[in-house]
Amino acid sequence: MDRRVAAALVLARSAQCQHWARSRPYLVEHIGMKRIAVIGAGIGGIALASNHDVVVFEKGRGVGGRMASRYAHAFSFDHGAQYFTVRDPAFAALLAPALAAGAVAPWTGSIARIADGIMTDLAEPRDRHLVGVPNMNSAVKALADGLDVRLGVEIAPLRGHTRQGRHLTSTDGVDHGLFDWVVSTTTAHQTMALFANNAPNEGALCATKMAPCYALMLGFAEPIELPWIAARVSGSPIDWIGINSTKPGRDTSCTTLVIHSTSHWAQARLGQDIELLGVELAQALHQATGIDPDLAVFRAIHRWASARRLPQPNSRPYIDPLRQLAATGDWTSGSRVEDTVLSALDLADSIERE
Repeated sequence: MDRRVAAALVLARSAQCQHWARSRPYLVEHIGMKRIAVIGAGIGGIALASNHDVVVFEKGRGVGGRMASRYAHAFSFDHGAQYFTVRDPAFAALLAPALAAGAVAPWTGSIARIADGIMTDLAEPRDRHLVGVPNMNSAVKALADGLDVRLGVEIAPLRGHTRQGRHLTSTDGVDHGLFDWVVSTTTAHQTMALFANNAPNEGALCATKMAPCYALMLGFAEPIELPWIAARVSGSPIDWIGINSTKPGRDTSCTTLVIHSTSHWAQARLGQDIELLGVELAQALHQATGIDPDLAVFRAIHRWASARRLPQPNSRPYIDPLRQLAATGDWTSGSRVEDTVLSALDLADSIERE
């Protein structure tokens, strides 16, 4: 069996394993189980958990990372990752329980291609598009069920490592215990700040380059009838338009749109007034589709500073066996959710062998 598939299957049993370890702390050191701190509760951080004694620390209020969902009034928006596909058996094994439980389901319908305001193509996607139900972060919540995930905890820059391990302290001064390994699944920039002087200031941590993206969210009180569930756009500041309300488990009595800008457009406008950028994207939506953004009863915009990985050679998970530090994330893999998961499973495999 492929080691990544085995790791994914182990994750499905990890809740029982972690309960066993936490109930018998006096045995963990004796039998050599690694006590691991994972920083970040996105899909990569949750996927990295295995039958080690793992604690996941997340500074935010919930799990999900870029598989994020935002709620406002009667509307909900998946304003980060829009969907994901499954091609690798390891990712399929990891997702199987969530699919069976209904926390993940296919998003079906046609995808349009729009160039300079003209629809040039309308077709079903080649790969099955999957989403969390009832929101994108529901997929990560399902995978995290039973794991030791501590929300609202921001870990301070790391101190030195001793033979006994490394103490983790949060920014509010609370000591969270001793760990053998610390694994960051946040952005490369945040990982560098976390590792501080404990990791060499070189390699993938420094070389990584990510591009930004702006996400405009529009909520309409009435349904909008369109022949597509999403559109890829060219000749516009817009890269993607998703009709969020067409996803399974969403409220179909209204219409919710998520509009992602191109990376080039976003990079050129960093530091500008974000609300004015929202107006520009709304105007671009009207030009591309004819949808009147002024009919929206809710509007919000979010900036993803590290949304897309730029092409770069030799990008891979970071691991330092001497200091027992490791890191993985979007910046060590491709831009797909599956790439992030497989990178995390590979890193978990490497730590297991140390």
